[in-house]
Amino acid sequence: MNEYRTDEEQVEVLKKWWKENGSSTLISIAVALAVVFSWRTWQDSQQANIDNASFAYQELLEAIAAVEADPDDIKIATVDFMAQELKDNYSGSGYSLFAALLKARQAVNDDDLVSAEEELNWVLANNPSHEMILVTELRLAKVLHQQSKTDEALAVLARTDTGAFTHAFLELKGDILVNEEDYQGAVDAYAAAEAEVALLAMQPPQTLALKLAYAKSFL
Repeated sequence: MNEYRTDEEQVEVLKKWWKENGSSTLISIAVALAVVFSWRTWQDSQQANIDNASFAYQELLEAIAAVEADPDDIKIATVDFMAQELKDNYSGSGYSLFAALLKARQAVNDDDLVSAEEELNWVLANNPSHEMILVTELRLAKVLHQQSKTDEALAVLARTDTGAFTHAFLELKGDILVNEEDYQGAVDAYAAAEAEVALLAMQPPQTLALKLAYAKSFL
């Protein structure tokens, strides 16, 4: 009889616990399930977004190839529109950064250096990888110099964390200094570029040697 009452008491305790906590337990389970399903839905959405961005970028490359094969105003305008659409619709993807770089290249071809500068700065402002930062800054320095913004261009090239791109930064610095008739500065930059190429166990390009010789001829 005592055992029966003990079991009865346990049932009552369980009923009381369920009354007090059952609803919150169900809510917790529901929330957990919602999180799981939301996460899966988000993952599926992200994958679809990446796939769509990839497809759009592939179409953009094909449009660019068509322009290079047979350039005309309509094709060029189409490329610009497609690149802008990719930037607008997939701004969180790496494809949007490549689209901006392509827009910058086309702007340079069109001699629209202001737009080229804007596109390159857009890339830098949208969380690119370190390597893409370096590539973009090299292009930006060229565009700035072409606009006679020499001090700004040299400031871009002054960064020190350039890794395997150091020789390219130094060579471009030399090109700018030659244009500014700072031949000693150019010699120093070209010589440093040659040294960096040697550190990479690469053969210095003949053009770099010619540039160095040209700058030296003015000393």
